[in-house]
Amino acid sequence: MLGNLKNINVLVLGSGGREHSICDNLIKSKKINYLWCMPGNAGINKIAKFYEIDVNDKKKILSFCIKKKISLVIPGSEEFLAKGISDYLRLGGINVFGPSKKGSLLESSKIFTKLICKLGNINTAKWRLINNYKTALKEIKLLKFPLVIKLDKLAAGKGVLVANSYEEAKKFLIKVEQGKIGDKNSKIIIEKKIVGKEASFFYVTDGITSRFIGSAQDYKRVGNGNTGLNTGGMGCISPSPFENKDKIELINKKFIEPTIKAMNYLGYPFKGVLYAGLMFTKSDIFLIEYNIRLGDPECQALIARLKSNFLDICIATEKNKLKDIKINKDNKKSICIVMASKGYPDEYKSGFAIKGIKKVGNNVNIYHAGTKLDKNKNIITNGGRVLNIVSKEKTLQRAKLNAYKLLKNIKCNNLFYRSDIGD
Repeated sequence: MLGNLKNINVLVLGSGGREHSICDNLIKSKKINYLWCMPGNAGINKIAKFYEIDVNDKKKILSFCIKKKISLVIPGSEEFLAKGISDYLRLGGINVFGPSKKGSLLESSKIFTKLICKLGNINTAKWRLINNYKTALKEIKLLKFPLVIKLDKLAAGKGVLVANSYEEAKKFLIKVEQGKIGDKNSKIIIEKKIVGKEASFFYVTDGITSRFIGSAQDYKRVGNGNTGLNTGGMGCISPSPFENKDKIELINKKFIEPTIKAMNYLGYPFKGVLYAGLMFTKSDIFLIEYNIRLGDPECQALIARLKSNFLDICIATEKNKLKDIKINKDNKKSICIVMASKGYPDEYKSGFAIKGIKKVGNNVNIYHAGTKLDKNKNIITNGGRVLNIVSKEKTLQRAKLNAYKLLKNIKCNNLFYRSDIGD
């Protein structure tokens, strides 16, 4: 269905700032006839067509794709991919940008990734496996802190804790027990803490060729100075301070290519985004984790710098022709600042009116995440992370000033943000 590259219909699955930025890039392509996004949000639904459907029902999504002659589906979240949406739609004759369910194990199972690292001789932290949170509570009393605790299964970006004391670790594991973080039946990985600086490097692969599409530095903690609870991400900058030509080639050679080779060896060919979370120490680089999709909010900052149309990248990946394209990026710096509901990442309330949202110029954008329209067509909050302010300039300092200036025009009684993104 990708044989005719003109007037194709595309469906994006998701409702966050990541999906809004993807749609904003896709809609600029002359190859697109109709762009759909489900479930969407108040911002996405202004640029993409919307149809109310249960996005967790694979059968309904396939029926929709066949009826609307969808040529390509782009799942935004790891949740769709881990549940096998790619396999199901491909069996139904629909192209998908993203890995299979087996390929998704690189994110949905931390244990699987550790075993891939062993198979591919990939540098990662020393680790041990504990069967459940109850056993973990007992065993970590005997261990030396600080240490890193990771849930094996998906936990919406909140399943990792760098614990400096037993009390911190205990609070985290109790939240797991209570069902507030991830799956309480998840196995637990305990790692030695590696001291260094984190960065995210993003590549796309068709299972043979890999291409670098950008890097970012995420601000994961909820509070200024990287304090408080882990979140899905409170902001980011792109590129990472560690990005240079030598690092891009080294990471591809030492991490990405061995992973692709190991997946092929297992019979799980990987197609899509390989997002490597890395720790740069004084002496080496370590893999912290893999994600199998674009990050959120990293995607928003990366898309801002992407000169190539994202649709062309998706098509080349699905058609096994990445070797035939060049991915162009802007040399400018970008920043993404997240506005979130008060109480996030714990309990929060929704339904608050938002005023002052508008798009300003070519280098500043507002991407919606947790928003919807009320019965009077007013934009209201509808989630934890609500809005993303993205700015791109020649220098990071100018991008930061522009983003925070625009942010102050947005009025809502229940939103907060970090004031140190980009520091």
